[in-house]
Amino acid sequence: MSRSSIAWIGTILAAALVVVLAWQNRGLRADRDWLSDRAHYAYPGMYVPEIGVDSLQGAKLALGSPAGDFQVLFFFNETCPHCRASAPAVSALAPVLRDAFAGRVALVGICECDAAAARRYADAQRFDFPVASLRDRRALMLFRAQNVPLLLVIDRDGRVRHAVQGTFSTQGQRDALLAALRRSPVPPGS
Repeated sequence: MSRSSIAWIGTILAAALVVVLAWQNRGLRADRDWLSDRAHYAYPGMYVPEIGVDSLQGAKLALGSPAGDFQVLFFFNETCPHCRASAPAVSALAPVLRDAFAGRVALVGICECDAAAARRYADAQRFDFPVASLRDRRALMLFRAQNVPLLLVIDRDGRVRHAVQGTFSTQGQRDALLAALRRSPVPPGS
């Protein structure tokens, strides 16, 4: 075999190796992005902890543990413009949930702020549902609420049924949330 034949074979093998490594690198990046998303954003099927808080009205609340079939959690802070843009749609959602689900669904607002700021914000936005103040970064992280606004639908097993990260303001988002509340749960063991 001549030197030029060996050089060509070596070049072809090197090119094939580069293609294989590029393909593997692309797969690894996709896996890394998937893991990063799972660590930072809420997703359907994710379990959430049960965290006890006091509402601004003095009631004891168990976030992540619905008293009825579902709990809809609205995470926000008082300085966020996207939270402010979401507030009218969330306020309008409260009576719809009460009427359509007759006490089986509880809407709770969770402000990443102190109680006084949460009260001012809830009053200004005319929230007629319980609101609590939660400043514990670890607890917020367990709900993947580092970035607000975040709307989560939690089922009675403590799993996220539906999640909306970012501004909640469209009819389509509201319809998707209501559809998630109407779907029957997956039977155990399936």
